[in-house]
Amino acid sequence: MAEEKELYLGYATDKAVTPFMADWLRNLEQEKLMKSKCTSCGTEYLPPRQHCQKCLSICELTEFTEREAKLYSYVIVDFGPESLSDKAPYVVAIGEFPSGLRLTAHITNLMSPPEVGMPLKLAFEKIDDKKISYKWLV
Repeated sequence: MAEEKELYLGYATDKAVTPFMADWLRNLEQEKLMKSKCTSCGTEYLPPRQHCQKCLSICELTEFTEREAKLYSYVIVDFGPESLSDKAPYVVAIGEFPSGLRLTAHITNLMSPPEVGMPLKLAFEKIDDKKISYKWLV
């Protein structure tokens, strides 16, 4: 059986992974980004949520296949947290997909200042044996 991954949610005592998030992590390891869709009202969420923000119904995971987006907004971080201080300054960007869903991630390969509306491409990055993430490329 494959080794279980751990999702750190920000607090030392908060390391529980729900079956919903475990499924999301398994797909992310295969470089599949998942969105969630409310089973009642049909609202979609990216990143996914287990419960609908509008009607509080259960959401189901479905694969999100869009990979190209436009830069919706960004911030240049000059003084990041200790874990990212060696990468500063870096850009955190919100990309908007043609479907209207938005996703926040780092832009890692900028050669010039970012411009709202510029094209972005979603990519995956293996950080180590236990961590995988997604990022924007220009």
